[in-house]
Amino acid sequence: MPRATTVLDTTTTLTGDDREQAWKVYELAFGGLATRAVQQHLMTREEFDEVCADERVFKYVVRDADLDVLCGFATFSNDLSTVYQLSEAYYERRWPRQFAERSIWYIGCVGVHPAYRSSGVFVTLVEAMCRVVHDQGGVASLDICRYNDQQLALPRLIGRIVNSFGHEATGERLDEQTYWAYDFASA
Repeated sequence: MPRATTVLDTTTTLTGDDREQAWKVYELAFGGLATRAVQQHLMTREEFDEVCADERVFKYVVRDADLDVLCGFATFSNDLSTVYQLSEAYYERRWPRQFAERSIWYIGCVGVHPAYRSSGVFVTLVEAMCRVVHDQGGVASLDICRYNDQQLALPRLIGRIVNSFGHEATGERLDEQTYWAYDFASA
């Protein structure tokens, strides 16, 4: 798809039709990971609604300016307590200054409607969030499952976006958790 004519909005709460459209985009963007990733990557509708109402989490939405439909959705927070199972102590030890300044940001999700893939919407969302972090001299963090790492090369894509700001930002894998199974059915 050619680059779409889009408008980016940022809000602390998402309600009404915007929330409904964001849910559809989110569900379409992350639904396929249900069978590709061990850890749940698709929030339940209830969890999604809680995030949309949580003012500590910024919601970034991209609309197709011509069709007035929501085509991209992302969440972003510098309140690490909003991220389920994240170790704040790890971030505090690793980046004490940024932790104290609340300039460690967590990108919870970046979802693009399938019809808008390769249109620039993903770049628009990531660029907007990373600009905030860049301007603070902070840290942006997110989790990426193996499928999105190996098949979609998201860390490399995000690295290219981040480095387009004119100064190199170092991206590194912070941790890795693997899931194992011992199948007794084949014994």
